[in-house]
Amino acid sequence: MARFGTMAEATDRVSWGGRLIAGIADGVFSAILMMGFMMAYSSANGAGVTTPLKDLGALVYGVEALVAGSMAILAGAGIQLGLSIVLGILFALFTSRKTSIVAALFVGIMVGIVIWVAMELVVLPYMDPTMAARIALMPLAYFVAHLLFGIGLGLTPLFVRTFSRKRDERRFESPAEALPI
Repeated sequence: MARFGTMAEATDRVSWGGRLIAGIADGVFSAILMMGFMMAYSSANGAGVTTPLKDLGALVYGVEALVAGSMAILAGAGIQLGLSIVLGILFALFTSRKTSIVAALFVGIMVGIVIWVAMELVVLPYMDPTMAARIALMPLAYFVAHLLFGIGLGLTPLFVRTFSRKRDERRFESPAEALPI
């Protein structure tokens, strides 16, 4: 009888559903880390707690996002959550139960820095000049926010471990047997 893997390999496998849920949870967590920091920083500097979300909403509404109200805030939150969830899922697809947290944190921080560079050089100047002008007022905070996002992505193995079941536990469970009377 051929065996397709050892017991250790069977317990380290993660279902696609487990990866999907882990990626979504990690993406939401990473977005909250990033936007929470930006909103706290913005509020502490007197710009208003919702300013970072309005700045993101400017991708849809243009400069009017700064005065558009709740629709611009919702658009900004949707953009941030959507992109974060996509990146969380992609990160979870390449993560296993055995992935080192240190290695994942390193890669996550590098991804955060790459996203920061892409946003600074390409996306903001050409697609969202309103946000580019606002970010120019707080460049260090914007960089730190991307580092926090990368740290959130780096925690993906924890989410994968949390949202995946060990296969050996359900494989070797024996059904309850009736006791003889």
